[in-house]
Amino acid sequence: MIDPGELCDDGNVESMDGCASSCVIECGYLCLEAGEACISGFNAVQCASAGPPFGQASPLANVCRLATLSVDGSYIALSPETSINGQPRHLDAMYTDPSNALFGFAGDTEDIKGGSQLVSVDAASGEMTPIGPSLGLWVMGAAMNDGADLWVTVFDTYERNENTQVLLAKVDPISGEFVVGPTTLTEGGKPVTVWSTHVSDVAFRFDGAMFISANEPGPPPPEPASRYLQVNPVNATVLSAVEGPDDIYAAGIVFVGEEQKIVAMDIRGVDDIYILDLAAPPTLNESLLYPDPIPTNSGTADLAGCSKLKPQ
Repeated sequence: MIDPGELCDDGNVESMDGCASSCVIECGYLCLEAGEACISGFNAVQCASAGPPFGQASPLANVCRLATLSVDGSYIALSPETSINGQPRHLDAMYTDPSNALFGFAGDTEDIKGGSQLVSVDAASGEMTPIGPSLGLWVMGAAMNDGADLWVTVFDTYERNENTQVLLAKVDPISGEFVVGPTTLTEGGKPVTVWSTHVSDVAFRFDGAMFISANEPGPPPPEPASRYLQVNPVNATVLSAVEGPDDIYAAGIVFVGEEQKIVAMDIRGVDDIYILDLAAPPTLNESLLYPDPIPTNSGTADLAGCSKLKPQ
């Protein structure tokens, strides 16, 4: 029985089953239908490719859709195109907070200089509500840890197919403004440089360790291999790196359960979603989870969830 103030009610006072003892949906779960058990799941977003010339106002503006997906590989739901007050808007850098609410950073790809702003996201309708101001920079990856610290990757433009340095910043989730950085991420004393600005998401592992998806500098061919970097956000440095499979160009990432597995969204060709095991480099075990679940030619893509997702 869903009483006022409750988001779920599974008839018990146990936590870690999707519906907490306080009757709120737990991070990493989806409670979708009355009478049905909560399931582990996450959200994905995919936006249409801007096409050349990159780094300028998009000729195919703000065409993005959301998918709500279960971790067991069964498709759940697809939203209409994302919008603010009925106006189409680009969405990237999605994350969930400890209460399982969905947020992201939205912008207008016809106004590149405006950058993106923090928004709350309705995964069913695609409607977004602004929280913070336009930042004048583009937030391309985001994740919040259990302590409600919001860390993001930042670039000075929406999409530009060239080598670009990765910037790391901390954002106030209430005001939507930078409180730390943006600071250049370094590895071995040198700036981390990636090919194309749309490949750099953030995720927290179950133990609180912070990871960033990146890729080697370009240009292609061959397409740069994806990398998964464990970083220290305090001083914006890379602690370790794992190189991913050469057939996956990973954008969004989400950790899965209390282990080294991540869900990774590929934007090389079609936008398939895989589970990768980071515990076994240099050849990572990969398994296909969803074949191209959102029918959009991707320019950007992202995943949102949390490390408490049930392992498969």
